[in-house]
Amino acid sequence: MSTENYRPIDTQTLITRGVVALAIALIVNLVLGWIALTQNLVASTEFFQYPPIVVWTLLGMVGATVVYRVLTQRSTAPDQVFVRIAALVLVLSFIPDLGLVLFTDSVTLSEAIGLMSLHVPPAIVTVLAFPETPLGR
Repeated sequence: MSTENYRPIDTQTLITRGVVALAIALIVNLVLGWIALTQNLVASTEFFQYPPIVVWTLLGMVGATVVYRVLTQRSTAPDQVFVRIAALVLVLSFIPDLGLVLFTDSVTLSEAIGLMSLHVPPAIVTVLAFPETPLGR
């Protein structure tokens, strides 16, 4: 998309994309959580539970929506910037899970990996749903 022709996304479109993206991310994360829990793929479940999966997915998706909105108002290339920010935030989002496994005795490596895997679907959904051009290209 040319930066000369760029216009900020209208609020209704962004809300619609945000709600659809949230629904997709929640469904994927809840299914992944269900698979991990029913197949005993996580050795501990202190943090790997459905309510936190829903809350953290919701917070991440709302945050991504707000960031995209701000970028569309302040950047001439919001799609490209958003995809870069999403990739950086995804990598940084693994740090707390690694901290759990390092500093909380009851958290196992499998639980931390399970938690980290739940960060990926929302990141993928946001970079597909929000930018006007595929993956911000």
